Amino acid sequence: MAGGKLPPRQKMIGMMYLVLTALLALNVSKEILDSFVTINDGLEKTVANFKEKNLDLYADFQASYSENKEKVKPFWDKAQAIQASADETSKYIDRIKVRIMSTLQKLDTAAVIGPDEFGRDTILKLKYVDAKDNTDIGTSILIGSEPSKPSVGDLSATSLRLKLEDFKSVIGQRIDTSTAIYQSMVKTFDFADRQEGGGTVSSWETFNFYSVPAAATITLLSKIQTDIRNFESDAVKYLYSSVDEASFKFNKLEAAVISPSNYILLGDTFKAQIFLAAMDSTKNPKIVVGKEIALDGQGFKTTGDSLNVKMIDGKGYIKVPTRSEGEYTWKGAINFEAPGGKIIPRTFETTYMVAKPSTTISATKMNVFYMGVPNPVSISAPGVSAESIRPSISGGGGTIKKGTAGDWMVNVTKPGDVKITVNAEVNGKSKVMGSMNFRVKQIPTPKALISGKSSGSLSPRVLAAVSGLFLDMEGFVFDVKVNVISYEFSYVVDGFTSTIKVNGGSITEDVKDKLKRVKRNTTVSFENVKVRMPDGTTRFSTPVVFKMI
Repeated sequence: MAGGKLPPRQKMIGMMYLVLTALLALNVSKEILDSFVTINDGLEKTVANFKEKNLDLYADFQASYSENKEKVKPFWDKAQAIQASADETSKYIDRIKVRIMSTLQKLDTAAVIGPDEFGRDTILKLKYVDAKDNTDIGTSILIGSEPSKPSVGDLSATSLRLKLEDFKSVIGQRIDTSTAIYQSMVKTFDFADRQEGGGTVSSWETFNFYSVPAAATITLLSKIQTDIRNFESDAVKYLYSSVDEASFKFNKLEAAVISPSNYILLGDTFKAQIFLAAMDSTKNPKIVVGKEIALDGQGFKTTGDSLNVKMIDGKGYIKVPTRSEGEYTWKGAINFEAPGGKIIPRTFETTYMVAKPSTTISATKMNVFYMGVPNPVSISAPGVSAESIRPSISGGGGTIKKGTAGDWMVNVTKPGDVKITVNAEVNGKSKVMGSMNFRVKQIPTPKALISGKSSGSLSPRVLAAVSGLFLDMEGFVFDVKVNVISYEFSYVVDGFTSTIKVNGGSITEDVKDKLKRVKRNTTVSFENVKVRMPDGTTRFSTPVVFKMI
């Protein structure tokens, strides 16, 4: 048991083993080891008592659940999860005990564990184990051969630690972690490395189970089972008491009617929720309303713009001035203090539309779409948000899509009639809001101008300084671009009329050269002005004729 490379704790254990051997020779060690037997018997009785009391508590809990399932179910489900975890972990420790004892006594498992006079499975009493001072069997099962690298298999100390961590997590997820119950459990099930007396740092597994006498190992495992049942009892009591703590006391009842919308379309159905609202007029909850809310230690608070909430007789009142159109959403929470002092938050969200007072006035004879250009159309439905409107078009090879500034853009390719039908999503269903017919027409052919004129008198010098032909849409409301494909320039020189064809709409150098040769009182003309329209068609604009001066 001695050696210069052993850690100080192991050297100390070796010395204790030598002392124990000496005590055995003096017939004293039996009394010392029997003290572990006494402690272990007491711990096992405590475990059994806790288990019986917990079963009584679960029975009361289940009775409450049977009486009011909706109210008790959240707490009962948590209690059942804790019970299942506690039973599983405690049974796992029993398996470790059985393995150690059966190995020590060289017995089958069935000879180590069996039913008592009450039919409960019990493990062989520690007092019947002969080799109580054996340090090898427990170490081999729980730690393995390398104390610095504890084994990780079934029934190992590492596996036990993971089971205990899971048990702690199950409780931590189901009760308030700020309670004394959970904080005490964190300290009890602390699995951090330990520093031994000689300064050596050991893992939780090695510190507790490496080279420890079997009697001490069994006793420590029983102590852990006691802790499990103790924390199980405290946690379930906490949940059981929380059922009543969550019961609110109210002194005022009112009838409440809440409708998804107070604006109902013809042919639709008015729907509303009618229920009895309870409140405590003597105790105002804290209500917060804002653009965004976030949870903190005392319920919810606003994180952005917030509204002032006026409290009267347990009810909150808000006023929101409307300054611009659009959809607005406010989020909020009611932070209500439960009888036990805990803040119970309940969140809500409300959305409403702000629109200008409006009416629709349309000249039915002027409902026209033009081919080749996007035709803006304003579509709205009273009481329906713009996002809920779904228009469609039929005829004219037409398409309709969302434009800018809330308008829709219609494109048509064929003359004739088209029909726009407006559907809207109302209360989750598509509803036809109406339709309108339109005529499809071509864009009017532009008028050709030079220097702002289509005829009249002009000097060759002024005409030669002009860059080209200009196309005037004559008051057409759309901003369209029309290109000159070609034109024919006719002029008179020495009594003969000549014509040249020009591609594009510019006054070319050739045209300017011909202008230098014409004489006063003769006529020049720009004819057969061929233009390409936005709808893809090719047309001829009006001629431009000038008398030279």
